[in-house]
Amino acid sequence: MENQQGNNDQRGQPRVNVEFPATISVGTQLTVKGHLKDLSLNSAFVRIKNAIYLNINDEIGITIQCSSDDASVQIQGQARISRIVPGEGFVVYFTKIDDDSLKNIKKLLQKAEMQ
Repeated sequence: MENQQGNNDQRGQPRVNVEFPATISVGTQLTVKGHLKDLSLNSAFVRIKNAIYLNINDEIGITIQCSSDDASVQIQGQARISRIVPGEGFVVYFTKIDDDSLKNIKKLLQKAEMQ
């Protein structure tokens, strides 16, 4: 089952501050490295140093490399840009994410709640 999200404000979900590396891909031509600032079940804020030309509603691929005390896991999926913060990065909401990636996000959120 895949997580399908509409184009609405996702701020109702709990967010946790994280510092995980992320790779953003736009089509097959452009790949950009960044870092997550925060993460929720449906969205994330991606910090990037590069000035890239993306617009709100652009579809991107996203891979997040998560490291925890016990393992290193990867979250992969498709996302859509919902907000751009010039000089900082952008907010994406997940449009398509596999079950394993969704489970990994849930585990990260639960772990953060317990701290």
